[in-house]
Amino acid sequence: MIKNIIYIGGVARSGTSWIGQIFNSSPNIRFRFQPLFSYEFRGQINEDSSSREYEDFYREVYKHDSPFLTQIDKVKSEIYPCFNKEKENILAFKDNGFQSLIEPMLRKTDDLFFLGIIRNPMATLYSWTQNEKEFPAGSDIFKEWRFANCKNKSNEDYFGYYKWKEVANLYLDLKDKYPERVYLIHYDKFIQNTEENVKKMFDKFNISYSDQTEEFLNEAKNGDDNNYYSVYKGQTDKMKWKTEFPQYIIDEISADLKGTRLEQFLYD
Repeated sequence: MIKNIIYIGGVARSGTSWIGQIFNSSPNIRFRFQPLFSYEFRGQINEDSSSREYEDFYREVYKHDSPFLTQIDKVKSEIYPCFNKEKENILAFKDNGFQSLIEPMLRKTDDLFFLGIIRNPMATLYSWTQNEKEFPAGSDIFKEWRFANCKNKSNEDYFGYYKWKEVANLYLDLKDKYPERVYLIHYDKFIQNTEENVKKMFDKFNISYSDQTEEFLNEAKNGDDNNYYSVYKGQTDKMKWKTEFPQYIIDEISADLKGTRLEQFLYD
């Protein structure tokens, strides 16, 4: 039986995979990868779905263990860890798109909690450009950084600076509207004292901090796997954007956010 549901959200390259695996490290959590995007559940729910339809969605996601939802290929290749499980009475899942679903899901599901991850926009954009699977070959960052027309093909896609702004503002609004069920992470500050911040986060969601979680955090922190999707990267690439991202774009974003409530995410 599912006691609670935790939705982990953030635009692509904001740390959702790593933080998703932190939740997965709990023996009591059943974690699923991007069910809204999956073949099994794509299109099953939308913004106008009823409370009952959302509840059916959660139950079905909890029961399914397809290769995509479990990312078993990444587990077998040790890009993702393999965790021991006990009583899995909490469902947690992460998604990077479909941001317009979050508010109606919260409104219509009393036992749904939301974790929103907001990363420095320059770091997010820089990370996006480093993989051709997400940043198509031949694309020009000087042309794509604002609107990401090379990637945003439907309403479910959230790439580029203006989509980052839209999502960051959405998450801050959700925090105001549902303060007891929404928890926000400033990713760049979160990673500075990871263990303490994970304990605070788990406490918010009534999750026990286990030895398995502590072991994973230590392994992730000391890892040096440069695979793009690995959660064992350590601190090797967190600040590369400061020297490798175009200064013109950094200046434009900094000027645009100055004096707004989103300015806080420029600083770590």
